[in-house]
Amino acid sequence: MKYLDVFQCQINKTIPLEYVGKVKYIGETFGVDGLTNNREYNIVRYKDGNIKVVDDSNEDYIYSIINPRPADGSSKGGTFYIIDDPNKELRSYGLEKYD
Repeated sequence: MKYLDVFQCQINKTIPLEYVGKVKYIGETFGVDGLTNNREYNIVRYKDGNIKVVDDSNEDYIYSIINPRPADGSSKGGTFYIIDDPNKELRSYGLEKYD
């Protein structure tokens, strides 16, 4: 099992989180530290079992895997495409491979 060190601002340190895969975001860029069009992001599993995206802030946040967008509705968001999916978990959510 592979782990990535991910910064946690609440405790001001990094913690190891399980690596689930890597995706490419295609869609509207949003937020200063949100998601940027055409950029790749690591997907990690938090200790509670939720999968999260390590976004432009370099911290892990929960985004919809199917239609990632800001919670406040200020952007229509976009789509994640699989770059790396070692255990086929991202595919199980219905994501497609990036070509």
